[in-house]
Amino acid sequence: MKQELKPKERIKLDHLGQFYSAINCKKNPGTFSLTAYLNETIIPDTLQQAVNDIMQRLPFLNVCVRRGFFWYYNEVLECKPKVIPANTVSNLCGYFENGNNHLIRVLYGEKYFSVEVLHSVCDGRSLSKIVIALLVRYFELLGDKINKDGIIDCTEKIESEEIEDAYLRYANSGIKPKHKKEKDKEVYIPKHHSDTVKIIVQRFSINEVKSKAKAYGITITEYILANIFYEFAEQRVKDNCDKPITANIPIDCRGFFPTKCLRNFVSHKVITMPEVNDFAEMAKKLKDQFAEITPDLVQYYISEMESHIRFGQFIPLVIKNWFIKRVGKSEGAGNSTGFSNLGLIKLPDEIKSRIDMFSFTLGAEPNMPFQFACVAVGDVLTLTSTVSAKDTSIIEKINTLRCGVACKAIFTSHNKR
Repeated sequence: MKQELKPKERIKLDHLGQFYSAINCKKNPGTFSLTAYLNETIIPDTLQQAVNDIMQRLPFLNVCVRRGFFWYYNEVLECKPKVIPANTVSNLCGYFENGNNHLIRVLYGEKYFSVEVLHSVCDGRSLSKIVIALLVRYFELLGDKINKDGIIDCTEKIESEEIEDAYLRYANSGIKPKHKKEKDKEVYIPKHHSDTVKIIVQRFSINEVKSKAKAYGITITEYILANIFYEFAEQRVKDNCDKPITANIPIDCRGFFPTKCLRNFVSHKVITMPEVNDFAEMAKKLKDQFAEITPDLVQYYISEMESHIRFGQFIPLVIKNWFIKRVGKSEGAGNSTGFSNLGLIKLPDEIKSRIDMFSFTLGAEPNMPFQFACVAVGDVLTLTSTVSAKDTSIIEKINTLRCGVACKAIFTSHNKR
């Protein structure tokens, strides 16, 4: 069903949106971004018009955050976000301090643009669809004719399912987990924190990485995570520590429960590094852990969070905020790192040759000095490291993806928190 969202209209946030609105601050902005690198120079005025059209088509993106007595809300704005030269800004929280209320911003360089958003608005899978739609609209405005099958069309109106709270739709209070939930435990976190956040992007041939993963009988996600764990284990020895190493892995719930939802619909699983020395054995044991991600497990996570929301629906926001921040601090302390893989992004044939690559970047978190994200388009896979540690030697080793896969450092940036 088609519908409209008008300026000043409020959208109640899903449970993940409530969480990120509560914890948002300079040291924990709860942001992520997706960058498209073109083979040609960006035309800012055309990009701005494309952004305006996307915001008109998907008004739930064109919002600021408001506090109610019980909940956070996103409020639809009338003015559209302005595209900004990438070299004039630092982190998204600094952007807010300059009087900008939008929870999304578009940055551009000579041959690329980035869409950065707070997790209170959408998740990584949604953002990939939004960026594809923005690319298509940009090239349409330049005169290209593009097949838009399966792509968000700016000439259409928003559909109700695109802005539904899919968590609420699929919650089932009667579901019981088949796997015991692990208790919080102290984990290994690399030392040497820094006030400077480095963003390091590396590019690989996806076919080469896929070939290496296939040799171990695992997926690309499992293969890259095994490399991350392997180097973390070596660093753990240098730090004279024996605590377990874990990674927070997002789960796209749409893979289990169908919806056109473009807001948040993601869960997560904590993967623990197998305590083995052999890389092949580690790969096998990681595969076993990923096999535990089933519809029942995802259903349980969704239902558990919705039950918390129902329990706290009449608790004032000021009290809920305190509780949410404590939960966030506890969860962050329970993970050595985070790794998110958006997978392969498919572009319309008409614009494939005009795109060099994509990169996916996670915002810095105070308890995780290293975070990783990857995305692929064509034969180019990029692995982006978000680092708030002084010693980056782990990154240098991880970014060889061991076993002889070549990589090229293509971009490094430094931002103050």
